[in-house]
Amino acid sequence: MAKPALPPVPEQGFDQAKLYLWVKGLEGKVNTLLREVDILKNDFIRRSNDLKKEVKTLNEDLTETRHELSQTVQKMDLIIKELGRTAGIEEVETLKKYLEYWNPLNFVTQRDIDRIIETKMAQLPALVPAPVHKNEVRKEAERSTVKKEKHK
Repeated sequence: MAKPALPPVPEQGFDQAKLYLWVKGLEGKVNTLLREVDILKNDFIRRSNDLKKEVKTLNEDLTETRHELSQTVQKMDLIIKELGRTAGIEEVETLKKYLEYWNPLNFVTQRDIDRIIETKMAQLPALVPAPVHKNEVRKEAERSTVKKEKHK
C-alpha cells in the first residue's frame, strides 16, 4: 500500500535577525527588571535605616520618659511625706480658736505702755516727783504694782 503523500513541511529555521531581535528584547526586559529590583532594594535599605533611626529615637524617648516618671514618683513621695508632717485640720482649728481668743490685734506694745505711764505721771499732782528716764518709769510702775499686790 502506498503511503499518502504528506504535504511538504516548510523549513522551520530561525532567522538570525529575528533571533537577535528576540534576544535584545529579552535583554532589555531583564535590564529593566534588574533596575527595578535595584531601586526596590535601595528603597528597602533606606526605609530600613530610617526605621532603625526612628526605633532608636523612640527607645531614647522611652528611657527619658521612664526616668522622668521615676523622678516624678520620688517627688510625689517626698510631697506626701511633707504633707504627713503638716498640721491637720483639727490642729489648725485649735490654733484659730486660740488666736481668736487672744486677739493679738489688741495687744499693747512697750512704747504704748511707756506713753500711757508718762501721760498718767504728768497728770498726777506734784507730790510725786517725775522720773527722769523711761527705765525709772518702768521701775516705778513695777513698784506701785508690787505695793498694790501686797495690800490685797
